[in-house]
Amino acid sequence: MVQMRKWRPLLKLDDSASQASYRRIAEGLVTAIVEGRLLPGTLLPGTREMAQLLDVNRKTVILAYEEAMTKGWLVSEPRRGTFVNAQLTAKQLPSRAQASFAPPILAQTAAPYFAQNAQVTALNHRHGALFFDNGTSDHRLLPQAVLHRYYRNALRSSFASNTLRYGSEGTGYHLRCALAEMLRNNRGLTVSAENICLTQGTQMSLYLTASLLLKPGDVVLVERLSYPPAWEIFRRLGAQLVTVDIDEEGCRTDQIDYLCREHKVRMIYLTPHHQFPTTVSLHAARRQQLLALAALHDFCIIEEDYDHEFHFSGRPYLPLASDRAQRHVIYVGSLSKVLGSTFRCSYVVAPTQVIEALHRNAALMLGDADAVAQKMLADLINDGELKKHLRRVSKEYRARRETLQDCLQAAFGDRIQVREPEGGLALWVRFDDTIDVDQTVNAALDHGLVVRSGRQFSPMDQAENALRLGFASLNQQEIREATLRLAKAASPRAHKNADHR
Repeated sequence: MVQMRKWRPLLKLDDSASQASYRRIAEGLVTAIVEGRLLPGTLLPGTREMAQLLDVNRKTVILAYEEAMTKGWLVSEPRRGTFVNAQLTAKQLPSRAQASFAPPILAQTAAPYFAQNAQVTALNHRHGALFFDNGTSDHRLLPQAVLHRYYRNALRSSFASNTLRYGSEGTGYHLRCALAEMLRNNRGLTVSAENICLTQGTQMSLYLTASLLLKPGDVVLVERLSYPPAWEIFRRLGAQLVTVDIDEEGCRTDQIDYLCREHKVRMIYLTPHHQFPTTVSLHAARRQQLLALAALHDFCIIEEDYDHEFHFSGRPYLPLASDRAQRHVIYVGSLSKVLGSTFRCSYVVAPTQVIEALHRNAALMLGDADAVAQKMLADLINDGELKKHLRRVSKEYRARRETLQDCLQAAFGDRIQVREPEGGLALWVRFDDTIDVDQTVNAALDHGLVVRSGRQFSPMDQAENALRLGFASLNQQEIREATLRLAKAASPRAHKNADHR
């Protein structure tokens, strides 16, 4: 028998509950049986003893026992006592795990790109770990004093004007106005605030836009190497993916024409300014051909311009969306590359009827956004602080790119081909057949280095003996150390050790 003094905690009685005492005791008994704290066949104290242990009237215990016996949880045997029903076998009693609610879900396998996030999380806690990311900016270079001042002013202003009470409609409009002016002046887009929908990240922008345009079975063209979250979104929405090759001038527009004659293409997703992941820029002639094909075959172009601000060779290309004659481009941009991932501000630029539909869907998903952050970002843009920050960090990022190029050349020599991009925050590095990139990526983990295999950027999971190495988030000493670790991971001995893990 359970020790006498433990019956009250065992039944987990809540004296503050409004139920009758006998019902609380009966439910406590049932819960203890279901959760396995009272096993089938267990002898319970007599009613007089239990009343003393629980400090209640004996009649209360009698009523509780009778309630539990009526429902089959307890049985009474003459001259022996009251027992937990021995016929309640383990199969009949739900376990604690079985008792929890677990609705059926559609099983969907995550792409390796997302599966590797678990490795990144694990290494986050390892001292000295380094990451060749996809091309993230360095938050250590942010003008902290300026950001503190602008956020403090935005917070003070929001409280004084009581705008927080009404959500972010006003601040959202001011930020859209600021973004519209920036896009008109710097990227040649003919837009107003009414052409902009704010979101909390590029992936959210892509999901909202794609869910508005796609239905199951629609054909979406993506480049042979592309941004995994984008094509995973399209797949989850039921789209059929068809790939287009890339060469030194960007995506092959001749293939797009052929594919449009083979399929009813609904949409094409591109990163034409600095192609992700290869960094190549789509040349001017192909830009015009692409726009003409969109008009001819009536498909929509989703143009993601994720790092427009960082262009180191000559003037940056104007977006496809800046072409005044086009009516087929939806433009997706972000401030995250400039201010870091902490500031989740992305935006979609499209015709007003598209923006109105996006606003309705975004309101359903997001509700009100952060009014203080929106005001701060609008003020940073309007006061020119964002432009000042870009001028400062661009020089440093150019120096880091040169450092990585020199380190790679010293470590690998003619075993690699490094394409020097016109801009962006990453290099695309192709290895010769003496180095297996997939094995190198696995071995790098043993050296405290995370880098993504080129295969992860293939929608069709094709082997790609190349790496995308982001340099902006590492300082020059970290770049040197990360390159040394990469070279060690590429050695045959490292591959052998990785195979035996």
